[in-house]
Amino acid sequence: MIKKFLCNSTDIDLSSSLDGGQSFRWHKFENGFHGVINNKPYFIFQKNKKIFVESEEINNSDMDIIVSYLSLDFDLKKLSKKFINNSYLNNLFQKYYGLRILNQDPWETIVSFITSSVSNISKIKKNINDLCLINGEKIGKNKYDYSFPSPIKIIDFGENNLRKIGFGFRSPYIIDACKKVAEGNILIDQIYDLNYDDALFQLTRINGVGRKVADCILTYGYHRKDVFAVDRWVRRGLVNKLGYSEKLNNEKLSIIARKKYKNESSYVQQYIFFGEKS
Repeated sequence: MIKKFLCNSTDIDLSSSLDGGQSFRWHKFENGFHGVINNKPYFIFQKNKKIFVESEEINNSDMDIIVSYLSLDFDLKKLSKKFINNSYLNNLFQKYYGLRILNQDPWETIVSFITSSVSNISKIKKNINDLCLINGEKIGKNKYDYSFPSPIKIIDFGENNLRKIGFGFRSPYIIDACKKVAEGNILIDQIYDLNYDDALFQLTRINGVGRKVADCILTYGYHRKDVFAVDRWVRRGLVNKLGYSEKLNNEKLSIIARKKYKNESSYVQQYIFFGEKS
């Protein structure tokens, strides 16, 4: 196994970043987390005050991919200082500093956040990992070291089998996403180049994908910082702590907050979510 220094422990909080509801294929092990990035297994862990990454092979290109995935190239310290005059947000950024938004694969994120509808983190993790164990390809020695299955693989697996392994009412939505992507009706790589409204429109063409799920996909799968996903936790923070009207529905709250925070939206949303949920 090869071990390489990644960053100082103050640069990222592994627990909140890898196991806080953004991604569902990281597994706690001793002093770190085992997971898959770009179809390659890694163990990311803390030793003393340093963060290391370990795998059977790690080259410079792998390190660049890991840094990008963990958003270590984003100046979190500079962002956190912008909210020093807002006691609520300043407290969140101080208390949970090191929480970073992951830069994940869009296809995996689409399936994961369709799965997240009316669910919880532990159940989503089980669903997604079962899907990979059954339909993915073995890529390492750990029991969770499987690739994420392609749309065609999931179509072949079928809606009934998705239901059998716990996807329930979300099963036809996942199959619809697979078909639209496989048939080229939704070109997921081109969504990177679209403005927010057009990207939202494309994703909500998938059955079962509303604004909140689409916003999560854009935040975690497309690494967009101009997105403000609102669920019950974020709503609570906006209404109870930041004074937004409780009469506003989640879509209106998202629109107003996104307009206010612009390219800082996704990080403000993420820190509110984590703070209110903790």
